[in-house]
Amino acid sequence: METMGVICVFKKNRLQPFFKKCREGLGVIVLPLALFQLIRTIFLPTTLDVMLTALLFFIYIGFLKHWL
Repeated sequence: METMGVICVFKKNRLQPFFKKCREGLGVIVLPLALFQLIRTIFLPTTLDVMLTALLFFIYIGFLKHWL
């Protein structure tokens, strides 16, 4: 059992830089997507567009607050 914990720790440390790069990349991409979606929602508001816009802005706020 003890060796399983050690193996998991090594895997976590090995994958962490990859996830950091993905998180940074998504943080850069989310704001332009959210703004584009907001403009689209202003001109053609549908329920799906409003929910998607809110989701993108919540994700962006999560990146700003370092929750994600």
